[in-house]
Amino acid sequence: MKMDFEVEEEDISETSNNELRGGEMTERREEFVAVRGAYKRYGLRAVVLNGFDMTVEKGTVYAFLGPSGCGKTTLLGCIVGRKRLDAGEIKLGVKYKSDIGYMPQEIALFKDFSISETLTHFAWVFGLSKHQLKKRKEELYGFLELPPETSLICELSGGQQRRISLCVALLHNPELLILDEPTVGVDPVLSHSIWQHLKQMSTVGNKTIIITTHSIEEARQADRVGLMRGGVLLAEGDPKSLMNQYGFDTLEEVFLQLSYKQEAGDDFDIDNQTVKDYPKPAQKPKPPVKQKCIFTMNHLIAHFLKNYFFLRRNLGILAFLLCLPIVQCTLFDLSIGRDPLGLKVGLVNDEISSERDCKVSSTNVTCSVEYPASCRYMAALEKKQMKLILFKDEKSARNAAKKNEIWGFMHVSHNYTESLFERIMLNAGASDEALENSEVDVSMDMSNQYIGNLLRRDMYFAYIDYLENLYADCNWPVQAARVPIAFQKAVYGNIYPTFSDFAVPAILQLFVFYLPMMFTVGGILMEKREGILERNLISGMTLVETLTGHAIVAMSILIIQTLFMMIVLFVIFDNTIEGSLMLALSLLFLVGLSGMCYGCLVSVLCDSDTAATYMGLGSFFPLAMLSGMFWPYQGMHYLLRSIGWFLPLTLTTEGFRAIASRSWNITHPIVYNGFLSVIGWIIFFCIITLIVVKIKRGIRNIM
Repeated sequence: MKMDFEVEEEDISETSNNELRGGEMTERREEFVAVRGAYKRYGLRAVVLNGFDMTVEKGTVYAFLGPSGCGKTTLLGCIVGRKRLDAGEIKLGVKYKSDIGYMPQEIALFKDFSISETLTHFAWVFGLSKHQLKKRKEELYGFLELPPETSLICELSGGQQRRISLCVALLHNPELLILDEPTVGVDPVLSHSIWQHLKQMSTVGNKTIIITTHSIEEARQADRVGLMRGGVLLAEGDPKSLMNQYGFDTLEEVFLQLSYKQEAGDDFDIDNQTVKDYPKPAQKPKPPVKQKCIFTMNHLIAHFLKNYFFLRRNLGILAFLLCLPIVQCTLFDLSIGRDPLGLKVGLVNDEISSERDCKVSSTNVTCSVEYPASCRYMAALEKKQMKLILFKDEKSARNAAKKNEIWGFMHVSHNYTESLFERIMLNAGASDEALENSEVDVSMDMSNQYIGNLLRRDMYFAYIDYLENLYADCNWPVQAARVPIAFQKAVYGNIYPTFSDFAVPAILQLFVFYLPMMFTVGGILMEKREGILERNLISGMTLVETLTGHAIVAMSILIIQTLFMMIVLFVIFDNTIEGSLMLALSLLFLVGLSGMCYGCLVSVLCDSDTAATYMGLGSFFPLAMLSGMFWPYQGMHYLLRSIGWFLPLTLTTEGFRAIASRSWNITHPIVYNGFLSVIGWIIFFCIITLIVVKIKRGIRNIM
């Protein structure tokens, strides 16, 4: 008995130096996952992994046990290459990400997709043929007890959704399988079935499987367990050996005992870990796995299928994307740039007692003082779509203007016609009284600058028309009625341009810039938020493939949107487009590409829809105001003018106006400066995006 006790004591003493490493397995196998001296922190004091060591042997099931926040998910992220250790080393028995099957804690699937669509997408990601996919479906549907493949994921229960997520991880039959809480919310009978299948995969298929779990009872089914707390591996080994080593009947008691020892001992103390104690290698360790290649057609097709399935399941979003530019351009042309009609203006006409006097006398319109000349002027004003309201006196007209019932009023004296004829006939010899009474006195409400100036313009040109008609009736030279300035045919554009001619290029540029920006931000942020982007990248897709696929889809939609906008603006509403249509479309395409690149930048900078919305709105108004889009930049403060030239849409808008209104080609400085500007901004957005991605070490904020 004494000898037996001494032997047992000796065995314990031999293992005491390595008790935190756990019990040794009786049969040593090839190391498939080896983590040595792993350190990882977030911020200055948030140490997540603290000198972590772990060994997973080939063909075994390794279960991680530990409370939430102990660093399990961070460690798995480092193993699959999506996070980088600050110090230490990870060695894997696989080289490429495509050799790993990964199931994250979140579902990380498109919930609008059916099961069949989900598996088809990931089959292209993993490079499976139709035959291989069909075979794997038959194998996985059975033991996972999946619902019909036409079922939408959003209609399934939480446990069923996790089974679909597990099915995706198993789909390509990977060498290394990493499962983060695979049986949470799953029926106990099915959970047992999953564990049995995983055990079979490890023993028969020689697969290596790492599982994180909260269930200690589940962990007992693993070949090897690791007890983790506070970023440290307390012990690892096969469950029976650990229980025998520490003299307990359950793993829970072993874990509790080691947790108490961690709290009491110095070997596990991380609460007082300081920055200076933290390992600082010359450079951070490289990820343990890499991509097979940067770009493959399979991954591009997978991206197209994903977008096709999404848009097919969300026809409302597709209709919104296609109809939005049509509605916007239609509303713009129907509401902006058109002169207001039917504006009410008061008239105090002392020449006539009522409007009826003008109608009665109009049958004998001759060059005579007998017919009130003011009636001619009233007729000219009405041709300008002006609505005249007669008042008896100036006081009542002024009160109406103060009440905003009219936009102003005119006063015609009682002897206006006689005075006007005297002024015309005698010219410089006319009396002061005739000069005064031949004027039409106008009082305007100028609180609205545009309407006030419009009425002043119409009153002026109506008066010119009225005088020309009067001179023609009297056989006087019509030129004498005009201001001695003759505007000939315009060099470019119309002699009477509208605001639409100035604003349409700006509106088109804004739409073409912000529509792909919105689509890009919405698409990428949704995938980031749901974990879909992360899962695709871990599954083997590269950032280049992801952004290329998104760019092709976004620009395809933009081409359709631009076509609709061009038809609405330049065909239906006949806005001015005098120059090369292909040159104008080329410029618009580059503007749309720059908007998409800006959307990519916003997506990598922001991790929430709220932040992206603030950034988008924050850039919209300065861009619209400072780019000279709605008001000539010559009217800005000289400091703002110097800033405005460097904004993305300033030179492109001027270039489009030059093409549309002046028919200038690419050789003109204003046109080619627009092209150079947008190309420069595309390059700038791409460079800044790459810098941000490099700083964050990925499209997500990975430290």
